[in-house]
This record gives sequence, structure tokens and C-alpha cells, in this order.
Amino acid sequence: MPKIVDYPRASLQRALALAEIVDSLGGEATVESAADHMGNKVGGAFKSLVGAGVKYGLISSSKGRVKTEPLFQDLKLAYNESQKQDALRRAFLGPPLFASIAERLSGQPIPSHFEKLLIREYDVSPDVASRLVGYFTDGARDAGIIGPTGTISMSGVGSSATATTTANPTATQEPEEGLEADTSVAFVRGYSVRITGPGIDSRIAIKDEDDVDIVEAMLKKVRRLVKAQKEPEVQG
Repeated sequence: MPKIVDYPRASLQRALALAEIVDSLGGEATVESAADHMGNKVGGAFKSLVGAGVKYGLISSSKGRVKTEPLFQDLKLAYNESQKQDALRRAFLGPPLFASIAERLSGQPIPSHFEKLLIREYDVSPDVASRLVGYFTDGARDAGIIGPTGTISMSGVGSSATATTTANPTATQEPEEGLEADTSVAFVRGYSVRITGPGIDSRIAIKDEDDVDIVEAMLKKVRRLVKAQKEPEVQG
């Protein structure tokens, strides 16, 4: 019997970026089209990303097509930061493993032996355990489940504990008109880029080249939207 993987193989922010691309394509698209718009190919890595999006409840996948789910719409159409945090929290706790760990460690900081705990007690493959530590930690911070003291809290939606140390100014990219770009250092040895605008509010953690590809895909989406706004209407 094949082993059931109840944890995501991509971060919450990468899954959100995929859902936003699918949303920009009308809310439903072929896997090939979504991959193309993200600058990826339909291989094992992209299929893992699609699977993560499904586990977080942001998209669904069937017969070679993907579409956004109501939870993504709750996030996209949130009236305020509290509603957005609530949607992020529900997405983060969607994977059974993440929900189980959050409940178990509630009121405690993430232990120093977290990676070993995942392997020994949750049957996580050693090949992905170190990355899963990052997926859990980063996602919990984004969802407000890890507070300023580093303690996991399951009582209500807390404020994000993202650090705001300023990044190297030479790495800053000028935002498109009507958008904001936040290049604060969000994680040790990493950066994050935030893009906001009509229907867009995405912060992408950058830890490797794949994450840079996601940023570039999001900027391509913004370029298309800006171009569409500037195109003159055809008079009937």
C-alpha cells in the first residue's frame, strides 16, 4: 500500500502564488497553462506545488485542470487584515500534519529538534524534513500562529511576526505604478517581496531560485494588468 503524504511539499506562499496565477487566468486553467504563466514546466516539482495548493485548500486539481477554491476567494476578498489572517490560518492548518503539530506544540516554541521529531514521530521522509521545517515555520508566522515571542498559539489569529529589518538597497526593485514592493528581510538568509494592488496582495519568501521564478511570474501578471488598463477601449 503506498504511503499517504499528508503534508505539503511546497510553502504556503508558493501555493498562494500559484492560486493567484490560476485566478488571473479566470479562476480555472490547465496545469500546463498555470505552469507556463509561472515560468515552470509540468514536472515533478510543479506537480508537488499543485499538490501543496490542494492540501492548503487554495485550489483543486482534476483531470489536468486546476481551479481556485472558496478559501482563496475568502483571502482575496477579505475586508480587513483580521479576515485575511483568518483565511491564512485556515489554509495553513489545512494539511493534517500541520494541524496536528500546531495543536501539539500550542503554547510552546518550536523545539530545536523539530526536524528529528518530524522524522521519528510523524514518519516524514528525511529527504524533505528540513524543508518541511521551513514550510511549517514560515507558514505559521504568515498565519499569525507564531507570535512575537516565537511561541505557537492556537487561540485566535495573532499578528504576523515577520521581521522588518531593511534589506540591501541594491536588491530593491522599483514598484510598478499603483503597487507597493516590500523587500524587508523576512527570514534568516532570505528575502521577501510583497506585491499589492487591485486584487493582489502577495508576499513571497525568497530562499532559492524557484522563488525568484515565482516573483518574476507575478510581475508578468502585473505587467499584463497594467497594460490592459492602458489599452484604449474600442468604440462600438
